[in-house]
Amino acid sequence: MNNFKDMLVAFNNDEDGATSTEYIILLILIACFVIAIVKVFGTTISSKFSTANSAVKGKVTF
Repeated sequence: MNNFKDMLVAFNNDEDGATSTEYIILLILIACFVIAIVKVFGTTISSKFSTANSAVKGKVTF
């Protein structure tokens, strides 16, 4: 019975699962932030890249 009690105490004190859960939540929040930024600034950034691409294609020849 004492061995089972020690096992339960060790399981209760183990925080590895909590740490990995915190990292997963942080990763989800970062992903949501990136998705929101892309949704807000996506068309503006796309037009800037298109303009830059056209300028580079006009100036660079192979």
